Amino acid sequence: MNYQKAILDKSATCQKIRALIQESSYTYEELAEMLQLGSPRVIYEWINGNKLPGLENMYNLALIFNMKMEDCLVMISL
Repeated sequence: MNYQKAILDKSATCQKIRALIQESSYTYEELAEMLQLGSPRVIYEWINGNKLPGLENMYNLALIFNMKMEDCLVMISL
């Protein structure tokens, strides 16, 4: 078996989410409403690298940006 372990680059993933949002026509408030978040503050935590979206929110972000969830993540192969 030819397996290479991969780890999530949290900082780069947060930067990628920030870039996807900036390139879209959505505001943080609109995204928070679409994702049924209590407030856009959660999104600010994502783009500032304080937290990552959970699995469900990551999947829904991918749907919003019309991409695969894996394309929202930045992975590093070891």
